[in-house]
Amino acid sequence: MGSFYYIFALGVLLMIGCSSSDITSANDIVFPSKNVSFKGQVEPLFSLACNSCHSPGNTVDLSSFVGVRATRVVNQPGDTNCGLMQVIYGRATHLGPVNIDNIRKQGLKQWVIEGAQDN
Repeated sequence: MGSFYYIFALGVLLMIGCSSSDITSANDIVFPSKNVSFKGQVEPLFSLACNSCHSPGNTVDLSSFVGVRATRVVNQPGDTNCGLMQVIYGRATHLGPVNIDNIRKQGLKQWVIEGAQDN
């Protein structure tokens, strides 16, 4: 009976200690090689690295999936030549620095390849 409570308490501590609020830098976001999630990786990355300029009311809104779709950042799911890819890989003009490293760029590309879903 005692081991049940120990395992339960350990599980609760793990859930509390791994909240998304622990992420304070774009470099803390880990993109998987497959099944990239908008909610799990893309949206937090945009929030930390892009939303100081790309928020509601601006020409390009990266603050939500609705904003991403409305501003046509990704024209079609799977389109690796979309505006997002062109900007992050330096093939299109961007007024400020793109503060995303190559690991996160590849994660965004994988998200687009997988259909740029609201998942």
